[in-house]
Amino acid sequence: MGHPYPIVSARSFTRYAFAVQYHGGNCLGFTYQGPRGENCIVYKNQTAQADLRGVESVEGRIRRALDRLVGFGNYSNIQVSSRTDRGVHAWRNTFQVDIRPRSYSNSETEADQIGSAWCPKSLVNGLNFYLTRLSSYRAASNDIENNINASNRDVSQIGLTKRQRLQQSLNSADGPHVHNLTLNNNILILSSAVAPATSIPNQNYDPDVPEDAITNSKNFPWDVRFTATRRTYAYRILHSYDISNSRYENELDEQQLDTNIIRHSSACYYSQPFEHDRVWRIHEKHTRQTENNVKGLDIDAMNQAGQHFVGTHDFTSFRGKGCQRSSPIVTLEDVCVLEEKYHGNGAGGVLSAVWRRKLEDKVGILPSLHTHESLHLVTIVITGKSFLYHQVRNMVACLVDVGRGKLKPNDVKEILDKRDRSCASGMAPAQGLFLVDVEHGEFQF
Repeated sequence: MGHPYPIVSARSFTRYAFAVQYHGGNCLGFTYQGPRGENCIVYKNQTAQADLRGVESVEGRIRRALDRLVGFGNYSNIQVSSRTDRGVHAWRNTFQVDIRPRSYSNSETEADQIGSAWCPKSLVNGLNFYLTRLSSYRAASNDIENNINASNRDVSQIGLTKRQRLQQSLNSADGPHVHNLTLNNNILILSSAVAPATSIPNQNYDPDVPEDAITNSKNFPWDVRFTATRRTYAYRILHSYDISNSRYENELDEQQLDTNIIRHSSACYYSQPFEHDRVWRIHEKHTRQTENNVKGLDIDAMNQAGQHFVGTHDFTSFRGKGCQRSSPIVTLEDVCVLEEKYHGNGAGGVLSAVWRRKLEDKVGILPSLHTHESLHLVTIVITGKSFLYHQVRNMVACLVDVGRGKLKPNDVKEILDKRDRSCASGMAPAQGLFLVDVEHGEFQF
């Protein structure tokens, strides 16, 4: 029976492309911070500055899963297409890993060993298996195979293998963290494929300098970062505003006033429990008013301002401090601002099925699902080939100032032309930002 994947030297590596989804609320961004930067206590001048035990980066968790799946030292060169900050989520990010084939033939010399390249399906299933087991603090503190320590082991576990003891613990009705060990995970590998065996031209190649494979190569192997053709971001804002007491009291009938029945909702002031780490929560205490209605964020003005971003521009005014990109010139394809009344049915589908069923309910069986009338979900979608450090969050803050009336739509063009970061608005918080997708041209995985 032949091997489904190429038989190569066990010392060589095969490059794989992966798609990953993660909730960034409990992660230190994507990039690995090193053994002294995550899952530890950070000291400065012999004083504890931060306790990061149980907190790690997305890449750090993936590294630990790879250690268990393919073995330490059998993978290298982990690169991500879009580095996300702490608190930023990804619906679909992409990264690459070079993985050594599985050795199945032992020869007298190590150089003569041969192996079969990993199947992408096996990598996806294997990584998700270990990522899930590493998701809880209990599993993160100890290897899952040694998770049941001797002090907590009952007599019935004596003589059982590690796998049998683990299975017995998971099958126990009162076993701790049963669901956490088997289901809960904030990182999910969506798909994988062997990277194309193509080369990409080196834009920094100097023909006057002797060609070198590392410092001055004419072509590079396929790279997940430099082959990305389009990136799409979405920023979610949960917005509300005050409803004046005089207007509210005018709507009350005399009977309500006589009995002192005054209803007050806190939903317009505070964060929503199911959205607290997935939106930028904004409440306007003193909102602008028109003759007929109370007005929240001006979506039309925000869309007008967003059109000034579309095209090729110098985004120095929206470039974050510490950006390592050589040029501030960026091309954006689309900027769109959308608004909908918040019913708990945004990204994540919180009670969305109940809301749809309520609309179809003619008899009145289902109760009313309460939400404050001023709550609106605003989503800003930005698409482009590449972005500067913190560019999206800086742009969002500027658009919000336009929606609040602090800036006019045409002010955005002036801010762009000034090329000065101090002239622009601040930076929007991380938790509302989603990396929706990263595309790689015709290569789909």
